[in-house]
Amino acid sequence: MSQRLLTVEELTIALPSAGDRVNAVENVSFHLHPGEILCIVGESGSGKSMTASAIMGLLPDTGVTVRSGRIQFRGEDLLQMSDERFRAIRGSRIGMIFQEPMTALNPVMRIGDQIEEVLEAHNVPKANRPERVLSLLKAVGLPEPEVLARRYPFRLSGGQRQRVVIAMALALKPDILIADEPTTALDVTTQAQILKLIRDIQRAQGMGVIFITHDFGVVADIADRVAVMQHGRIVEIGPVRDVLDRPSNAYTQSLIGAVPQFRDRPLALSAGAEPVVRVRGLSKTYVTQGGLFTPIKEFKALDNVSFEIHRGETLGLVGESGSGKSTAGRCLVRLIDPNGGAIEYKNTDLAKLSRPQLRPFRSKIQIIFQDPFASLNPRHTVGQSIMAGPLAHGIDARTARERMTRLLIRVGLDASAADRYPHEFSGGQRQRIGIARALAVEPDLLVADEAVSALDVSVQAQVLELLRDIREEFQLAMLFITHDLRVASQLCHRVLVLHNGRVVESGETTSVFRSPRDSYTRSLIDAVPGQEWLRSSGGDPTVRTFA
Repeated sequence: MSQRLLTVEELTIALPSAGDRVNAVENVSFHLHPGEILCIVGESGSGKSMTASAIMGLLPDTGVTVRSGRIQFRGEDLLQMSDERFRAIRGSRIGMIFQEPMTALNPVMRIGDQIEEVLEAHNVPKANRPERVLSLLKAVGLPEPEVLARRYPFRLSGGQRQRVVIAMALALKPDILIADEPTTALDVTTQAQILKLIRDIQRAQGMGVIFITHDFGVVADIADRVAVMQHGRIVEIGPVRDVLDRPSNAYTQSLIGAVPQFRDRPLALSAGAEPVVRVRGLSKTYVTQGGLFTPIKEFKALDNVSFEIHRGETLGLVGESGSGKSTAGRCLVRLIDPNGGAIEYKNTDLAKLSRPQLRPFRSKIQIIFQDPFASLNPRHTVGQSIMAGPLAHGIDARTARERMTRLLIRVGLDASAADRYPHEFSGGQRQRIGIARALAVEPDLLVADEAVSALDVSVQAQVLELLRDIREEFQLAMLFITHDLRVASQLCHRVLVLHNGRVVESGETTSVFRSPRDSYTRSLIDAVPGQEWLRSSGGDPTVRTFA
């Protein structure tokens, strides 16, 4: 590790004059050796991805410019290269895995063709490309490479798409791999598989890896060294165990403190609280239309699922992608219709109601979506979005506006936010707006569908605290859908573990996570990142170790 692959010296990246600060990145310096994994950690806006974009020569054409500094790759300054020389290096010598594989892949091109396109751009002979594509798909652990190569991205799962993006980044065996939040939206078992895949390939090929993340559990599992960024500056850098076990910077300490861990005591619940909703034998089957050569297929997303949620209680639904969690939540809100079972609310079976009959009950069960930006109308102000529900249910405009203002303040935003549009807010702020909108119609039950999965750990902790406070203040029942067992432990009184549409385990949260009876539950717990770090630090990974 004596020879450096990459050296970044005093890098400063200027923002357009309209930005909220002068520089996106300021005086950043670090280096990377062959065979080393350097994790760059920080919240959204800290400059992590902007630094990676500068290394790749992919800064946005919106007035973002490198003001000063050097980025040396094997002795050559990337910032002084010609465009032609940089194109030759990008992809072949420095590869990148992007955060969202669906946006990184062309939706109208087959997977194999997209990988071949990378090979063609770097002059790999045409006769060698098909065999190389199949070997890459096999190397990243994808089943039936010949079949997958002919599929389009939408036919693959999130984890499979991410493996395809990794295959594209590795197509030309680069010296450096930059991974920008590649596991943020993946469930814990898929995340563990992707992390192992990156680590195994890195060791086999001796690559240097820059891994960008906001999860210190991931850092503990994969990093050799860590750089912590805040407001565009590196505030701490060093070997992984030094930073994790003996952080010297207050910001690093706050990030580590915000990492959710398993709770050691059950959450208290008011005795005798009545059930708000009872779900009995809920089933949902999706049917795909057959064609001339393809038979009709059925997929059972939910199979005889039953539960009840009491006033003031949070019930967690946990499991991998495709386990049926979101389907259960959407059936509960009647965004989709179940094929069987009952959803009882105040002696009324909502599952049997027609759309017009369901209208008076809509305000009583509300949903908070995973992506608040996609769920808010970009052409409506925040105030209009929050007031829409009360107005639709017959509340007069004055009362709706007063309620909207009160809720904005309650979720930690200023009343002036009412006149601004969704794009003017951060992800955490937009999620607070989504919570305010759901509360505006004064529901009895909230369904939170992966409401914090895409947020930084510190923002995630704030939103979880807000949900906890609102639940206690309004005595709401809550269905909390998540793939992160650590988050479920922090908020949920009870959990249901779903696997292939069926409940495989249920009970009080602490008991289930400390002593799981089902092997699937155990596999989920084992896949939670950072457990070896906690054990070696003298902690128990199934016990919360800090306040």
